[in-house]
Amino acid sequence: MSSLKRKLGFSYGLLIAIILAVSAWSIYHVVRLGRAIDVILVNNYKSITAAENMKEALERQESAAMFFIAGHSGEARSQLATCGAAFSQGYEVASHNITEPGESEVVADINAKYRSYKSELERILNAPSTAADKSNIYFQRLEPQFVSLKNSLDDLLHLNQQAMVAANDRAISESRRAEISTALTTALALALAVLFAWRFTRYVVNPISMLARKAKRIGEGDFDQNISIISKDEIGMLAIEFDKMLVRLRDLRKSDYGRLLIERKKSDAVIDSICEPVIVTDSHDRVIKINRAATQLFGPSLGGGNGGVALDGVEGGERILSAVRDAVSMHKPVAVNGEAATVPIKLGGGERDFRLRATPMRDSQGRLLGAVTLLEDITAITEVDKLKTEFISLASSKLREPLHSLRLALHAVTEGFVGELNQEQDQILADARENANKLDELIGDLLELSEIESGTRRLSSERLRPVDLAREAIERFRAIADAKSIKLENKIWPDVSWVVGDRLAIARILDNLLSNAIRHTDRNGLITISANEHVGRIYFSVRDTGEGIPEQYLATIFSRFNRVGDNSEGTGLGLALVKRLVEAQGGQVSAESRAGEGSTFTFALITGGPASIRHTA
Repeated sequence: MSSLKRKLGFSYGLLIAIILAVSAWSIYHVVRLGRAIDVILVNNYKSITAAENMKEALERQESAAMFFIAGHSGEARSQLATCGAAFSQGYEVASHNITEPGESEVVADINAKYRSYKSELERILNAPSTAADKSNIYFQRLEPQFVSLKNSLDDLLHLNQQAMVAANDRAISESRRAEISTALTTALALALAVLFAWRFTRYVVNPISMLARKAKRIGEGDFDQNISIISKDEIGMLAIEFDKMLVRLRDLRKSDYGRLLIERKKSDAVIDSICEPVIVTDSHDRVIKINRAATQLFGPSLGGGNGGVALDGVEGGERILSAVRDAVSMHKPVAVNGEAATVPIKLGGGERDFRLRATPMRDSQGRLLGAVTLLEDITAITEVDKLKTEFISLASSKLREPLHSLRLALHAVTEGFVGELNQEQDQILADARENANKLDELIGDLLELSEIESGTRRLSSERLRPVDLAREAIERFRAIADAKSIKLENKIWPDVSWVVGDRLAIARILDNLLSNAIRHTDRNGLITISANEHVGRIYFSVRDTGEGIPEQYLATIFSRFNRVGDNSEGTGLGLALVKRLVEAQGGQVSAESRAGEGSTFTFALITGGPASIRHTA
């Protein structure tokens, strides 16, 4: 049997043959038992029935003889004729159903005695004697004949009854033997089937199991093994092909191992050549690789980075971990500017500032492998920013007082406190007053921005309901939106979790986003505020159906003094202020837009727990 198909066919055929043999043996015993029952029901039962019928006919003939002696000759002769025919019919059945030893002698004796009894009965019927003479003949000659014949009939009845009992005993014995024989045959067949199935399973399944184990080890990279299966069927052919494949894989690994090692060294050299500190973490936030710059920065605390060291034990590790987790949870790179994304690390007796840039790392199938974090040294930039912030703060504060005086003077002149003005003078002063207001707004934004960046403005932390924040912001801009026929829609549900933040700062964020959305949305447009929760943060979104933002402006949309288009209104500090306020509360902000399709600004704040049961109207 060189084919697996033949082996399976042989095994199924053998099992079918065993089942057929057990079935045939059972049927044989059932047939034998049925025949034994037929002997009881057919042969002996007929003889017993015939003997009983003859006894009944004989007794009725005896009664007819008594009627004849009593003088009822007509009725007696009619009954004798009927009973004689019945006796003859029973005798015919008994004489043709001789089944037991000695039964033929008993039947012959019954025949002889019945003839003698019948002749004596005829003598009584035909004798011309008185009733007394007939009675003497009956009691002296007929009655002894009747008793003798009846005893012979009883002998025939008992003979067949005993034969039925013996046949019943034989049938019971045959049934027991059949049960025992069938049980033994079934047990033997079952044992043979189990033994054969076990042997055949080992013969066929064991090689397949071995192949499965070997294939698993091959999948794990263990190519240094051989598959020793001696068989001429398909399994043996598969084992031979597996061995050939293993040889090719071993050769391929030997030829590729050197190239892979070189490529790995190249990748390590590339990472080490980056002048900025680079930290590679796995999916469990543990360090698996750092470059030379990171080793010099953190020293021996990370141990070279190849032992799966946790980041929470190093200086600045908590902020690095936070950036890594944000990048992984949001499925996109995190490159945040500002104080919230700056990691101060002591180095050489001083302190240097590093900006975090974390990127999720995935394989070709999209499975998360970890994250790559770059620490950009922005100490010089931070110092310059501090100088600029201090200068802007100082200049703004110094400009605030004369500007206030200038606005008061313009107000006094335009209101006519210093005399009447002609139309041209009034228009010039109105333009000057409007520009002074814009300048005051710009100085106010600069002061607020410098306060946030310098840390002089401290934000409070309280639990706030997102739905209330959105409702208040919409009410503040309801009149402006109605003037342009713009619909303001609040899609924040009352059961959204609370946030932790500064109420005035969040209100300023929403106000800036709503004012920009209204400014850049045409009449009959729609502005929607929504919020959803994800991984411990509440994401607010302000979406409009306005003109959208061209792609070239998206990268710098949150920079200071950035304006979209050539004729944009505003100071250019609104979105920069939004960004600083969000980051100062531990959040992040982003923008999505396409020209002509509207814009969506999203900022995330830390969640403050489930929504309260009591809701304000």
